[in-house]
Amino acid sequence: MNKNSHIIFSYSFDKNGKPIKIPLNSTSQELKSHHLTWVHLDANNKNTKKWLNQEVSYLDHLIIDALLAEEARPRLIEFENGLLLIMRGIEKLNNSKNQNLASIRLWIDKDKVISIQRRKLEAIDSIYQDIADEKPIKNSGEFLYNLIYQILETTSTFLYSVAERIDILENQINRFKNLKLRDEIIEIRMNLTIFKRYLIPQKEVISKLKNINFPFIDNWAKRHFQENNEKVSYIIEEVDEILSRSKFLVDELSHSLNEKINRNMLKLSLIAMIFMPLTFLASIFGMNFSKIPLTNFENGFYLICFLMIIIGCLQYLFFRIKDWF
Repeated sequence: MNKNSHIIFSYSFDKNGKPIKIPLNSTSQELKSHHLTWVHLDANNKNTKKWLNQEVSYLDHLIIDALLAEEARPRLIEFENGLLLIMRGIEKLNNSKNQNLASIRLWIDKDKVISIQRRKLEAIDSIYQDIADEKPIKNSGEFLYNLIYQILETTSTFLYSVAERIDILENQINRFKNLKLRDEIIEIRMNLTIFKRYLIPQKEVISKLKNINFPFIDNWAKRHFQENNEKVSYIIEEVDEILSRSKFLVDELSHSLNEKINRNMLKLSLIAMIFMPLTFLASIFGMNFSKIPLTNFENGFYLICFLMIIIGCLQYLFFRIKDWF
C-alpha cells in the first residue's frame, strides 16, 4: 500500500498565488515552508490520524479528533493561530437524483489549509479544477472564501433542480391527481428538512467569519464573507419555500384522496339505498307461504319485476332532483 495514500492531493501557492502541485511524497516537507499550502486528506484512511499527529503536531488532540469525527455539525472555533472550521456541502454522487450533504473539515492558519473529507464533495472538485486551471489564490482567507462560494453555489444549483422538480410534480398533480407522486414529494421534504438542519448552523458559521480578526483574513475576505452570508440566507429561504410548496402538494393529494373516498362511499351508499326496498320486496315474495299476494297469478313474477323497476327509477329520479349524484 502507498504510504501516502491518505493524501488525496496537495498544492502550494507562490507569492503571486500561482498553484503548484506537490508530489505526495514531498507534502510533509512543503508544509514546513512559509507560503500557502493546501493538503486534502482522506478521513477514511487509517494513516490520516497518524500523519496529522506527526506532521501537524502543534495541533491540539481535540482539533484532530474534531477533524476526524464520524459526524459533525457545521461550526467554527477560533484558536490562537488558526481556525477549526466544519461545513457541509453537496456530496458528489454519480447517476443519482438524491443528494446528501457531506461534511468538509478544515484547519486554516496563515500558511496552511488542511482539509479532510469522508465523502466526496462537488465543491472540492470545483476548486480542484479551478486550481488545475491555474486560478491564483493568494492567501488562506481567499481560499476560504472560494471554498464557501463553491459550497453555496453547488447547494443553490441542487435546490434549483429540486424547485424545477416541484414545478413538474405540481403540474402533474393538478392535471392527473396521481396519488403515487405522494411518496416522491415526501422524500423531497425529508431530504430538505435534513438540509435545513445543517444550513442554519452553517449560516451562523459564515456570519462569524466576517467578524473574525486574523491577519490572513483581510477586509477583502470579510466583504466577500458578507456576500456568502447573504447567499446562504437566500438558500435557507429557498428551502423554506420548497418545503411550503411540497407541504401544499401533499395536502392537495390528501384532499384528493379523501374526496375520492367520500365520492366512492356516496356511490356505494346510494346503491345500497336503491337496492334496500328492492331487497325487501324480494324477501317478502320469496317466503314459503301459500297466501303471498300474486302467488296464483300467471304473470305475477313479471308484475313484481316491473314494480321493482319502477321503484328503482323513482329512487334514481329522486336522487337526481336532490343532486346527490
